[in-house]
This record gives sequence, C-alpha cells and structure tokens, in this order.
Amino acid sequence: MTVRLPIVVDEHVTLVLADDSVAETYRDLVLDDLDHLRPWEELARPGLTVDDVRAYLTPGLTGWAEGSGVPTAIVLDGAVVGALAARCPPASTKAEVGYWLASSAGGRGVMTRAVRALVAELFADGVHRVEIRTAADNQPSRAVAERPGFTLEGTLREAYPIDGVRHDLCVYARLATDPVSRSGG
Repeated sequence: MTVRLPIVVDEHVTLVLADDSVAETYRDLVLDDLDHLRPWEELARPGLTVDDVRAYLTPGLTGWAEGSGVPTAIVLDGAVVGALAARCPPASTKAEVGYWLASSAGGRGVMTRAVRALVAELFADGVHRVEIRTAADNQPSRAVAERPGFTLEGTLREAYPIDGVRHDLCVYARLATDPVSRSGG
C-alpha cells in the first residue's frame, strides 16, 4: 500500500501516523476510559504501561514500513482521541480496518468520517475489498461500519475473545465497486 499520511478528513479531523510519539497519549486515553473500551479492546486493561502501548503499536509500524498497513492516530481539533488502522497482506487487494475512540470524542461522527476517509484512500490505492470485524454486541462500532455503506456479510459465533468473554463477531465488507451510499459511504 502506498497510502500517504497525514490524511486530512475535514477541518476538525486528521489521521496521522500512530508511532511511538502517541504511546503515552494512547495509554492515558485508554486508562481514563477503561469502562468504555475494556469490553471491546484488548489494549484496555488496568495497569497498562507505555511499553505495553509501544508493543501494541509495533505490528502496525512494521506493516507501515513493509507497505502492508496504515496505522493512524485520530486527531480531533489538535488532540489525539483514538486509533484507526488498516492491514492489507502483501499482494492482496483486501484490507481489514480496526478502530477505537475515546468516549469523550464519541457521538459526533468522528470515527465514521475517519473510516470513510481511510477507506477512500485504500480504494484509490487499488484495494478492492475492505472488511470491518466487530463484536456483535458493540452497537456503536457496528454503526460506524453501517453508516458508510458496509454490508453485514455474516456473524462468526463466539469468535472474538476479550477479557475472558467470547463475543460473536460481525463481518462487514465494502467493495470498491459498491455504489456510494446516500450517507456518503
């Protein structure tokens, strides 16, 4: 992949490379928002350290260096508020997108706009299929997939273990050839 960063989503939201410079901010965001993130995000656990976050960031940065990933930090009005990343195996035209957002930034369409922008860049770069996999009971995350026109293709039963709980996993996909949705997808 040759997606270039930063991606300016709009006058309020920008996607920047999620490198070691965001590790401390990510740690603080996650620890301040454990109740919100813990059911869905493996990173969200008490005692999280900056080194833990660096270890979390390493695969994305390796993918970035190899051209198989786009790890971004979501910046809202100058402050990092979450993460959005895409992984695309080498020689593949399929990518998978994952994300998390601090609750303080929720309810304003930040993640939906960020996903739309990243997916548009992936399609422009030659990716044909983008998938989002999310816990079936994570309604906000499912809404992020649905608003930009991703199609629910199926549910994988008990396929997503987080914090000792097995969640069903919804698989959403959008193709480069799909029509643009009325909501801007």
